[in-house]
Amino acid sequence: MSVMTIDQIVNEANLPRLPDSAMRLIAVINDPNSGMNDIIETIRFDQTITAELLRRANAADIGAGRSITTLDDAVRVLGTGRVMRIAMAAQTPTELMKAQEGYGLSPGELWRHSVGVALMAQLLGRKLGVGNQGVLFTAGLLHDVGKTLLNTHMRKEYAHIVKLVADRKTTFLEAEQEALGFSHPEVGARLCEKWGLPDVIVRAIRYHHEPDALTEPDETVDLTHVANVICRVMGVGGGDEGLLVRANADVVSRYGLKESLFESLGAEMVMELKSIQKVFTGTGEAPDAR
Repeated sequence: MSVMTIDQIVNEANLPRLPDSAMRLIAVINDPNSGMNDIIETIRFDQTITAELLRRANAADIGAGRSITTLDDAVRVLGTGRVMRIAMAAQTPTELMKAQEGYGLSPGELWRHSVGVALMAQLLGRKLGVGNQGVLFTAGLLHDVGKTLLNTHMRKEYAHIVKLVADRKTTFLEAEQEALGFSHPEVGARLCEKWGLPDVIVRAIRYHHEPDALTEPDETVDLTHVANVICRVMGVGGGDEGLLVRANADVVSRYGLKESLFESLGAEMVMELKSIQKVFTGTGEAPDAR
């Protein structure tokens, strides 16, 4: 078991705080009174995001029919949802793009899983008519950020954890908890709390594996949980957690979720994921750490 505390791990981590532009964008997304103009003003002076949006707006499959040269035109062509997704993905911590050997994740795999969960959570929210679309995307994008802080510790315990999973037929999360004394959702939530992210996002990160640990249901937690399970079952960046995860029965019942819905939204998620990957790499593959 680790002799370090969660706060020690978070405080000693080299993971930089999210860029100011990302923090401003999250604040705007979390504000129910904000609109597309607020998002545009937030990202207007961010060269990286503007470049990515212009590149995507001029892509052949978008079919704008003319050259798109301004941010305002790019936003009109791409639409609110796609603009927000590209803008947030552009601000993803680079650590998510690196290999996380302690979790059996190759380079780019955690990034792919994180974006997949973000997309799926948003799609679920839209289909069910619940939650804030931007908040759902952000929670999904950052739900596994704790893994980047625990990776070194997990590498040291890897053989022991794999044996626990095999011998006891337990989940990787339970084995992680036993080996380290805490889990990646706890560490990720503490990190995002330190960054000053909204409570609704911190809570989704903390409980995305354990929605029933809350005294009251939380839509963002519930949909992040389900999105994570769907992506793992589909093999979208599952790593060594693989197919051992199952959707919480109470959450499934609460929203009347059916397998047919998972299949249809899963296909839509994969298409959008490939589109986002093309924005950053020019291919359908996940980006390496920059």
